[in-house]
Order: sequence, then C-alpha cells, then structure tokens
Amino acid sequence: MLTRASTNAAACRASSMRRMRRRAAHATRPYCATNGCTSFLVVDETAGIAHCEICGYTRKLN
Repeated sequence: MLTRASTNAAACRASSMRRMRRRAAHATRPYCATNGCTSFLVVDETAGIAHCEICGYTRKLN
C-alpha cells in the first residue's frame, strides 16, 4: 500500500508529464515522446534527421 505522500507524488508526476506533452504538441520543435522520455529532439538540418540526446531515438525529417 502506498503512503499518501507517494500517491500524491505519482499523481503530480503524471500530470506534469501530460502537461509537457500538451505544450510540446503546440511547440515548433520536434518532441521525442518515446516511452516516458519527455525531451525535445536535436535537429541536424544538413543530414535531415533529428535525434534525442537522452534516449538516442532518431527520426528523419520531412
């Protein structure tokens, strides 16, 4: 059974992650959003790819 403090911490963490995703949907920078990774992708214009420095996810730009 979780204590009240740990339950509140989990709820706050979940809501802050949802908030980050909502903000990222309106952002102009590409967003990683792979399994819990809440970071922006670093864009390499010359190669036409974007990658995440945290988890290593890479995707091609259109």
